This record gives sequence, C-alpha cells and structure tokens, in this order.
Amino acid sequence: MTSNYIGNEFEVSGMLMPGAGLAHIKTLAHEDIPNLTSDEAVVIWGGSNDVNKNGTSHGLKHLQNFINHRSNTNILALAVPHRHNLWEKSCINKEVQVLNRKLHKIFKAKDNVTIIDIIHRNDFTQHGLHQNTVGKEKVAGMIAENIKQQLRVKKKKSP
Repeated sequence: MTSNYIGNEFEVSGMLMPGAGLAHIKTLAHEDIPNLTSDEAVVIWGGSNDVNKNGTSHGLKHLQNFINHRSNTNILALAVPHRHNLWEKSCINKEVQVLNRKLHKIFKAKDNVTIIDIIHRNDFTQHGLHQNTVGKEKVAGMIAENIKQQLRVKKKKSP
C-alpha cells in the first residue's frame, strides 16, 4: 500500500506508540533513529494526548528538542487535528489551535521541517475523533508528496 503513494524507490518503516505523549519522542530518538541522514525523513504525528492532559507546552518542548537535534534529516510533523467530537470553542480545541500556531511559528525557519495541517471535517469519522478511511488516504498522500518534495529540494541544493 505504501508504494501507491511514495513509490518503490523508498524504504518505509514505522513506529507506532498509541496513547503516548510527545515526551516519548526522546526514547525514539535515542533508541531507534539516532543517525538518520539528509536522504531520509521522519514523520511525527502526535500531540493530541498532550493537549488532552494539559501538557501542550511540555510536549512541544520535547518535539522542539527532538527537531533541534535532528538538523541532519528531513522532518515532517503533522499538526494536531481539531477535535470534531467536541464543541468548536471547547478548551481542548482552543489549545489545539494554540499548539498548531506555535508549531508553525517555531519551525518555519527550519529548512528541514515541514508542518502539515489536517482540518477537513469530512475526513473524520461520524463521531469526529478519528480519521475515516478517506482522511487517512489523504494524509498518506500528503505525507508521501511532502517527503518526495523535501528529498528533491535537498538533491537540488547538493553540489
């Protein structure tokens, strides 16, 4: 299925940590991906649990630390999705907006970091918390296109 989006010229591996906050990213950084290069990319999709547990700034610090120590590789971070199962102006949705604004502000000057926003209500299940199949397919396509773009730009900059 991955080759449908990214092609056969890439090797893809994944690490899922359901329920984990962004604090767990440091474990991943030290144990599983310590020596990535500019020909590789890391996709980070997290932060929802940090928002739910009032740990937004704590989680953001861990993400920032991870990214600051990975200037040698491409990083794709997905913004925290809006909680469609909650009231539009709920404190959690307000915190999601704050976190996503900070993500864009902190990392916009980093050449190796791309932030992807996921906002369309139609891409979520009826209850509004999780993405539906169409939404997951769209995100997979966006991730693949962004990775290919990041790697193309890196190759053009190389002598």
